[in-house]
Amino acid sequence: MKLISSYPEYKNKLIHSFTHILIYIFITSLLLISNCKTSENESVIKINGKKIKVEVADTPAERAIGLSYRKNLLENHGVLFAFPDEARREFWMYKCNFDIDLAYIDASGVIREIVTMKKEPFNKPFDSLPKYISSSSNIKFALEMKGDWFKENKIIIGTRIDLRRFHKAY
Repeated sequence: MKLISSYPEYKNKLIHSFTHILIYIFITSLLLISNCKTSENESVIKINGKKIKVEVADTPAERAIGLSYRKNLLENHGVLFAFPDEARREFWMYKCNFDIDLAYIDASGVIREIVTMKKEPFNKPFDSLPKYISSSSNIKFALEMKGDWFKENKIIIGTRIDLRRFHKAY
């Protein structure tokens, strides 16, 4: 019978594995919660006259899931993230099956930044994923669309979107 030669090394591996299990359970739980949405979480917005159907993610659970686990995204559909305050925002590509365009939007509805988040390997550990952090510290909304959507629709930085109805009294 072989004894474990390095208890601290074994302990660190065990803690690391346990952390990944907890993250997986947390994300899976959030996914199950988010699948209980009603039509009140969906809305239509217009950008430069183009109608877009969005799921509104305005709770921590909905914001944590975003487009994770989706097989695809219908044309002109996306997720609008509404936050309770203005701050620097951070997104990642956890368990996403396609590239995503992300627009960081300020409280007045002006697109401040647009980034394309590239699909990551589905089995990539959460803590090793690239983070997409906004340059601006006054981001109130973020809009996720299928990759290249903003370019294909000629939506640029500085474009204004009427998002007043999504300001909530938190």
